[in-house]
Parts: sequence; C-alpha cells; structure tokens
Amino acid sequence: MITPVMQEDFQEIISEFSSKLSTLSGKTILLTGASGLIASYLLDIISIHNQQLENPIKIIAITKNPIIEDSRLSHLIKDKNISFITQDIGKPFNIPGKPNIIIHAASRANPSAFLEDPIDTIDSNINGTRTILEYAAKNPIEQFIFFSSAEIYGNPVAPFLPTPETYYGNVDCNHPFACYLESKRMAETLCMTFSRKHNVPVKILRILLAYGPGIKNDGKVISDFFYKLKENGEISLRDKGDARRSFCYISDTIRAILKIIFEGENGEAYNIGNDMETENLSIYELAELVIKISEKNTLVKPNFDTPPKEIYGMNNRLLNINKLRSLGFSPKISLEEGLKRLRRYYLEAGFLK
Repeated sequence: MITPVMQEDFQEIISEFSSKLSTLSGKTILLTGASGLIASYLLDIISIHNQQLENPIKIIAITKNPIIEDSRLSHLIKDKNISFITQDIGKPFNIPGKPNIIIHAASRANPSAFLEDPIDTIDSNINGTRTILEYAAKNPIEQFIFFSSAEIYGNPVAPFLPTPETYYGNVDCNHPFACYLESKRMAETLCMTFSRKHNVPVKILRILLAYGPGIKNDGKVISDFFYKLKENGEISLRDKGDARRSFCYISDTIRAILKIIFEGENGEAYNIGNDMETENLSIYELAELVIKISEKNTLVKPNFDTPPKEIYGMNNRLLNINKLRSLGFSPKISLEEGLKRLRRYYLEAGFLK
C-alpha cells in the first residue's frame, strides 16, 4: 500500500538522485529481503524512476514470504521490470538471473523475531550472505551492497560515543540478541574476506534505527509507542526509559544508501544514521514526543520497579557519520518531523483514526 506521504518521500529522493539512478539503465539488480522497510522503499523508487527510462532497470526481488493482495508490495506484482521470487535465503538456493548489482538486505530485524527463532536469524545472516558472496566470487558483478547494522557495536564505551566505523564493538556474545549482533559481525567478516580474496566489490552499510511509513508493528519501539497509544490511550514503559537512541527517518536512510552506492568506496563500511546530538533522545523523551505529535492528553508511565540493567559501556546509540558526510550526505529530517510523517502514514493507511 502506497500513501500520499510515501509518494512525497519517493519524489524527494528521486529529484535528488535522478541522474545517478539513470546510470543504472539496462542493468539488473538482485534485491534480497525486498519486503523490508528499507528495501521496499528502494524498490518503489526504482519502479517509479523506470518510467523515465527507455531501457529500464530490472529487479529480481527475493522475499521470504509470497507477495499477497494488500501487502506492502502488492501494487508492484504486475510491474514487468520486477520479478518476485519467494525464497528463504537461510536455506540453500541458487542465485536467479545474472545480476549486475546485488543489494543484500534480507535479515530478521527486530528483537521479537530474534527471540522467536534465533537459529533462523543466524542462518539468514551467515548462510545467506555466504551463498551470495560465493556467487559474486565466480560471477563478476559491479557492486555488492550488504545491509549490516550499527547494533554490531553493542554498548560503546564513553570515548567512542558518537561511534565511528573504527570502533571494534562491545558485545555480550551470550545475550539473547547476540544471535543477530554476532551473525551480522560474522557476515561482515565474510564480506571483507571475499573482498580481499576474490575482489568482490563489497560495501557494508551499518544502519541504525531506520523508521518511517511502512514500518511493521513487530516490537520496534517507535511503532510500539504509536500502537500502545491507540490501543491503551497511554504509553507504558518496561523500565525508566533512560536508554538513549538516535533514529533515522527512512528517506534519509535511503539517501545515505544511494550516496554510498554511487560514490562510496569498495571494501569499506559506512555508518548510516542521524548524528545530531539534539536528536539523541531517551526512550522516555521519545514517548513524550509521540504523545505530543499525536495530540493526546496523557502522560508516559515509566516502570521504576524494573531492576537497572548492569552493562559495561553506555546504553546509547549515536553514530559518527563523518565518513558518510564526506560523500556529501547530511540528514534532512528531524525526529519530530519524521514522527509527524509516520503519523500521517498511519492515518492515510487507516491504522489510526
């Protein structure tokens, strides 16, 4: 389902990257995890831009589940330039077609999914990545774009906040979420090994907390807060809400990805997020902002009875994106503006009234 606010996002991005996107005319892109928040935006942008091209970009879009009526990508089923393939990339499979560019975005991407099936989380991140890299080693491609996560840094120690790409990370390998963090770290190791040994043109994207229209209600904190407000008329927290996070609106995330695709260096990892310290809010402050934007007369309800978490490092996520900024990127959408756009989407899609 596409709504007016999504169309506005698409047009803003296309107006900035139209000439660059046109250089992909006639090429074939393999996109895994196509139904995810970020990948689905990329798919829509390419589909719209194809209308301007005499020789359109072809997409082989792999999804774990079939595209059905009224799903996020159902409007693209009849697009003759997109071939949808249902495939669990954690299981053995063959690469379809002969792609020029591979964008590997498939992964479980929320805490509830990690806990539901941690082994599948590991399989999709490691087995799927290796399968695609082995294809790229034997069949020369122009680019291999790997969607990693800035969560691989874990809880950074104070001197590394904001966190640069050079930070090695502070991760508890026995934590229930480690199935995601450690498998993403291993997948990055695979990417760099294949880059050095087989010259696979890898670019690694360490994406932090993207949100926006199309986000699923699957345990992510922003969608969770909107739905709690809708269902309960209030937002209750699991703890005091003092952990701090920096979120990045989907259009800025896409703009950053396109900057790296067209101007980034092979064999490099890039942080993607919003680095403005004014945007680095506590979970409590985020809940207050969602309430303000939703124009509700209610208060946030923290849980002071939850024992404090004992962690080594800072319970904060704030990236240093100087490397990305050196390519000419800067975030455009503030958290407040992004949340307003997300609320518009919920209203336009009929999730809120």
